[in-house]
Amino acid sequence: MIELSAPISVVWEITNNCNYKCPHCRAYQEYNKENKKIEDSIIKDLIDSKVMFVNLSGGEPLLNPRIFEIAKKLYSNNIYIALSTNGSLYSKYREKIVNSGIKLIQVSLDGKKELHEKFRGIEGSYEKAIEALKMAKEDGLRTQMNVTITSSNINDLKWNYEKAKELHIDKVFYRRVVPYGKAKINKYVLPEKRLYYDKIKELSELDCEDLNVSIDDPILNVLNNKENIEYIACGAGINNLGISSEGDIYPCIFLRERLGNIKTEKLKDIWNNSDILKKLRNRDIEKCGECEYKYSCGGCRAFSGINKKDEFCPL
Repeated sequence: MIELSAPISVVWEITNNCNYKCPHCRAYQEYNKENKKIEDSIIKDLIDSKVMFVNLSGGEPLLNPRIFEIAKKLYSNNIYIALSTNGSLYSKYREKIVNSGIKLIQVSLDGKKELHEKFRGIEGSYEKAIEALKMAKEDGLRTQMNVTITSSNINDLKWNYEKAKELHIDKVFYRRVVPYGKAKINKYVLPEKRLYYDKIKELSELDCEDLNVSIDDPILNVLNNKENIEYIACGAGINNLGISSEGDIYPCIFLRERLGNIKTEKLKDIWNNSDILKKLRNRDIEKCGECEYKYSCGGCRAFSGINKKDEFCPL
């Protein structure tokens, strides 16, 4: 298994606050005040660890009043910055976004207007998402449409592909909904497994020169019978980490298995010494760790935890 001295990429939830009401989200609507001291510690650790890529996420990251200060500091230290947003505030902060060093805009879009707005719980959210993608493209930023696959949009996922082509988006990124946060309670958002298998296989065949299609699910390698251990489908704890707005560190932002906190521990120390990360890197996982696909797949740990078999496994 590959061993790195530090994570290549980090997803950092710079706020837990959000202006939407999505039934699957790991963030909540309660107002949490951002902590400058924690943020400064995270910035220092990201720079000292020579992390190459940081995705500023949330909640809605544009609700953090320091976001542009944070982005500029990271960018000035040669870190590539992405922004994951619902699109609602892009037009308001358009100039600041462009001037902050942010290079990639990722906008969540669940599907057609009625579907998207019902899922997000906000009227006008569809137009805001489309507007943000269009503006970001005009501004010369790389653009990505993020699509969480749920029971609501499972039968119409190709629509996102066609819409992304229409808008000349650089990439459409599909990922399985994870039963954490609200999705742990709202189990109805989980798609039916057999239908899910068929859909992600179909989507994986859409990748083309005009539009990069990415399916963020390791079990796709099992479905496509790929055993190549040189390709690691899940990078949780192998090449990436997640950090919460409170400074908690996770193997990935969806796998809420706490490794430590930036207030008392260094990112690099956690990366090099965590028993949980060693377990993930060695694929020391019940059932999944015994599978012939353990390196090319290994299951989605965020979905089933660090010990159990991936509940969506087709085998």
